[in-house]
Amino acid sequence: MKGWIMSHYEKLSMTADADAGSFVRELKGSTGTGFEKKTHVHKDWWATTISYDDAMENLQRSAEEREDILEPVKNIRAVVNEDGEFAFDVQGREFVPTDWSLQQFSIRSNVPSSTVIQKLRLQEDFDADDAAIMVGLANNALRRLNQDKIYRMRTYTDGTCRAFVTDRYAPIDNRWYLEQLQNNLPEGRLSHWRGDEDTIFGNILLPDTIIDYGQSDDSDYGGMMSIGNCEIGKRRIQQVPSLFRSICLNGCIWGQVSGSAIKKRHIGNIDLVELGGQITANINEQLPLLPMGVRKLLELRELDCLDATMKSVFAAVAMENKFSKNEASEVLSQWAHNESQDKNLFGVVNSITRAGQVFNNQSWVKFDQIGGSMLDMSESRWGGLVSRAKTLSDKDFEKVYLAA
Repeated sequence: MKGWIMSHYEKLSMTADADAGSFVRELKGSTGTGFEKKTHVHKDWWATTISYDDAMENLQRSAEEREDILEPVKNIRAVVNEDGEFAFDVQGREFVPTDWSLQQFSIRSNVPSSTVIQKLRLQEDFDADDAAIMVGLANNALRRLNQDKIYRMRTYTDGTCRAFVTDRYAPIDNRWYLEQLQNNLPEGRLSHWRGDEDTIFGNILLPDTIIDYGQSDDSDYGGMMSIGNCEIGKRRIQQVPSLFRSICLNGCIWGQVSGSAIKKRHIGNIDLVELGGQITANINEQLPLLPMGVRKLLELRELDCLDATMKSVFAAVAMENKFSKNEASEVLSQWAHNESQDKNLFGVVNSITRAGQVFNNQSWVKFDQIGGSMLDMSESRWGGLVSRAKTLSDKDFEKVYLAA
């Protein structure tokens, strides 16, 4: 059923008379007014997306520079290389670990006080003597391990070790995953694309799902798939439906699932044929749920803040989600500058997801997930949050927000 979604967009329409892209048609942006050619995507958003081919060209270039090495502990030793750097020697080949792979090594080899070996290298005046101390700690840990235990070192051909994992680690290449997505969603565009050569995450924007849901508000809404994968053990392969709002190029990761969710760890024997089938099934099950997600988002306008101030409501949200002062202040600022007409849960969600675009990759995902989780907030839970907000004092605000 490859390509099913792209040929059955009526599944994503709320009503038969819904106007596809009515808001986008009139919106003026920095790149012009209206749709990108042959789509319902505004030109400004389209300009921020990339094609599958562009993404896979970069991944292919990276793939050609990579090599996995499986070796028993007895063939791995730590050394100081000719540049005075800490490195792994694997049967005469040297690899300098990234900070991430050094952390993995420290944990997996049970280096005493594993953070010490990492902090040594982060010193501004790091030199060969520091590297020698690291080597001593590393080799002492290695000699205590089972010498026949096999580790997988994921390396670059330039002599960098990008991951240090056990032989139970099951690689799922980013390029393979993108190929599965392209087969199922051939007209998709990669939006909010983040990550690097080892880790990918972002959204697959579905260009022709943008429609007017009949509401008298400021924007059109549409569907995406929020996806992610990592080749070095930082995160599992994952995909969930997500929503976007045309007016602010805003995304919202909605974790609602139907059927089997895709949240697979890189462990054990993974049958890629079977996984590919699960990805296809998951897409076919998830995307028809998107209209319900949009309805849930729009219904949040009915949950207002009553007599609580928005500053106190955002403070309560920040405390519940453990936002830093910087994060909490940014969310409040986004509401004040962009969402102040909505003194309700709808305004809260959109302010959170807007703020996520300001911060780094991990925070962006976190904020989109928090916003998405609030789509399922019950009226009683929202009432409880508003009630807590009304009890907050200026001292509480000082703990939550940056000083003005």
